[in-house]
Amino acid sequence: MLYIQDGSKNQKKLSQQLFNFCCEDLFPNTKKPIIDLSIHSIEDAMAWTDYEGDGKFFIEIESSLTQRQFIITFCHEMIHVCQFLAGVEVSEVAAYEHEQDLADRFEQSIVAKA
Repeated sequence: MLYIQDGSKNQKKLSQQLFNFCCEDLFPNTKKPIIDLSIHSIEDAMAWTDYEGDGKFFIEIESSLTQRQFIITFCHEMIHVCQFLAGVEVSEVAAYEHEQDLADRFEQSIVAKA
């Protein structure tokens, strides 16, 4: 379940598409996480994720990102969600390693559906 606060109409639509894609890709056989997403101006970061427990997360994403940056950043944060849920160490290195591939596959899936 994804709850979205703030952001443009396009960012909200894109966030829902990204959430659905990432859940299918990263959590194919498990319950979807519950995410409160806030899209607004953030100082000194593009985004961050906080695990609240019981499959609930709070994610903030910078509102001024380009669409491509937004996609990559959302994917990066969803990789952290996956790490939290898997009980493995949250790793920026791993998230940076996989964010581009996940973002590319998302964009390819959108093109294929068009």
